[in-house]
Amino acid sequence: MHEVLRFDAVWKGFDRHHAHVPVVEELSLSIAEGEIVAVVAGAGQGKTTLIGLASGTLQPDRGRVQVNGVDVTQLKDSDVVRLLASEIGVATRSGPAMNTSVREYVELALGAPKDGRRRRWNARERCSMAAAILLELDIAECAELRWEELSDWQRVLVELAQAVCVSPRLLLVDDIAHSFGLRQKQALMGVLEDLARERKCGVLMAVSDHAAALRSVRVWQLHRHRLRLMADHTENDLDTADDAEVIQLDRWSDAR
Repeated sequence: MHEVLRFDAVWKGFDRHHAHVPVVEELSLSIAEGEIVAVVAGAGQGKTTLIGLASGTLQPDRGRVQVNGVDVTQLKDSDVVRLLASEIGVATRSGPAMNTSVREYVELALGAPKDGRRRRWNARERCSMAAAILLELDIAECAELRWEELSDWQRVLVELAQAVCVSPRLLLVDDIAHSFGLRQKQALMGVLEDLARERKCGVLMAVSDHAAALRSVRVWQLHRHRLRLMADHTENDLDTADDAEVIQLDRWSDAR
């Protein structure tokens, strides 16, 4: 399968109080089209940094990040903007600006500058494409609503709508279901599976607990700045000890 994301020995830290504090060290992973890969980490342990590195909006201290074969660590800021407008979709919990409707929020993603292979869409096309993705995600009735009028579940679907409306090769999901219970997390995974399959995109999920990650192709844990493979469902000889640990952590998380 075609590889849409690769981290090669990536290191990233930040300067704080006259010291360089590491966030990720020697990080390596890959995602192919149609795959969903999850990275589990607690609060403040690097989830948003991981998403920033994958999107090209953060530069690593060392190592290389490739998106659809392009080394994003070598791109100018303007090239990163074009990549985000065509090859990468990002779903966070930020939401739109005040007094922006759901339809307008999705259309904003369609109005960003494209790379040389994609022309700009006109206003009518943007409206039609926004309506289509909202219908696909079963939230067409939310088109003219404002953010504060939406339920938590609707907000998650709206974030996904604006992230995938340009049909990206890579979808990045930054812990958008952290407050959900097990059933809603599993429902969200079903939505992501449909998007990955139908749009042939790879999905990287940064999540705060294992309950949100159990149906991923691979589950990694970010622990002490490094990745540890917890489960790999692409292999028949799955490590049962690691899998049991994932299931136990899932039950503990849901019980909380």
